[in-house]
Amino acid sequence: MGYLSRAFEKRASADIIGLSPGDPALAAFWGGPSTASVQDVSSDTALRVSTVFACVNRISQTLAMLPLLTMHDLPGGGHEIAKSHRLYKQLRYQSNRWQTAYDFRLMMQAHVLLRGNGYARIVSAPGRGINELVPMHPDRVWPFVITPNGVTYYMYDNSPPPPPGSKLFFQYFPINANMEILLQSEVFHVTGLSTNGIVGINPIKKLREAIGLAMATEEHGARVFSNGAQISKAFRHPNKLSKDAYDRLKSSLGSEFQGVRNSNKTIILEEGMDISTLSMTSEDAQFLETRAFQVEDIARIFSVPLVLIGHSGDKASTYASAEQFVASFITHTMQPHFVSWEQAIQRDLFYPSEMGIYRAAFNVDEMLRGDMAGRAAYYTARFGVASISPDEIRAKEGESPIADGSGTKHYIMSNMIPLEMAGINAVPKAKHPGAIDGQSA
Repeated sequence: MGYLSRAFEKRASADIIGLSPGDPALAAFWGGPSTASVQDVSSDTALRVSTVFACVNRISQTLAMLPLLTMHDLPGGGHEIAKSHRLYKQLRYQSNRWQTAYDFRLMMQAHVLLRGNGYARIVSAPGRGINELVPMHPDRVWPFVITPNGVTYYMYDNSPPPPPGSKLFFQYFPINANMEILLQSEVFHVTGLSTNGIVGINPIKKLREAIGLAMATEEHGARVFSNGAQISKAFRHPNKLSKDAYDRLKSSLGSEFQGVRNSNKTIILEEGMDISTLSMTSEDAQFLETRAFQVEDIARIFSVPLVLIGHSGDKASTYASAEQFVASFITHTMQPHFVSWEQAIQRDLFYPSEMGIYRAAFNVDEMLRGDMAGRAAYYTARFGVASISPDEIRAKEGESPIADGSGTKHYIMSNMIPLEMAGINAVPKAKHPGAIDGQSA
């Protein structure tokens, strides 16, 4: 206990502070999980790999930038934005006192991607419903269930699903207070992939070998350039190198020729010495190819197209192919995260009586904001089938309604007919009595 006491004495106050098994301080003290590449890979150290950082940042920023709206489903069909709902401001503008809604979702989604879970404490005010969503670090939250027969089970990412009738609780270890037990109704919880429906799987932990290899190749490259562009060289002497010449050579190699800044300098060899390369260069050892493969492998973990993290792969992407990559990213990568958030909000933040009446929804149309041609085509298609009015288009563009009120009308192309009338010839107009063919009466 003496080692642990000294390790955490700076974090402790007058009272003893509990530490969860996943606390970052414990991981830092004992070292992260070792890999075959002899790299300590954790959710924090993985961010040192540029591909991991780029993938997590891309997904989290995309989710955080979209407006998260509180919607009211109307009885007769359709929906409207419920700006007067108690959750609207927390979801749309500010989640707590120090975080905007963007900052909160950015951080929570990063927790989900790096640790499999995102937790926030629901702080309620009497008569006002939810007042704040205060984030809790996933390493300091430990879910557990109490079964109907009173047995307590702590849940891990590889635990089986709890038996029917179990009640869910969360053990929370604040950084400046004693351990707390929170009810399920007091916690907003977003998960990634899960095998038990409660605790999300930590993707960094499961795939640490792939990330460890990327860290190892990056470290190898850094060491190559810190010691010189070549891995190693040999100096040959026709006889025996004198001690004075050896000392001068060793000193000059360490001070004048080591590192990238000293590359391509000319070295003076004494006493008829010669120099030759003993091993292959990094390129000959396919070092760059290994690094490129690790970029693709990590991007595969997060389902992020390479073009969105600044990597073109074997072939340069055309504009058309890049556009398809973006569409695939929205559909196959982001849409599951949107649904996960929307349904977690429905479960944890809405009252049971609001089910089917109110819901949360991301406004994915905002992703077209930077695509003028795409927005124009989208509005044209909806306007032509009376799906949207001019004022609704102007509202989406941040413009005021048409002053005379005509913008509320819906329009449809005059040359269109109902489907059931397709192929039926128009009935000719009746002639006026007494009219002669080709003449009017």
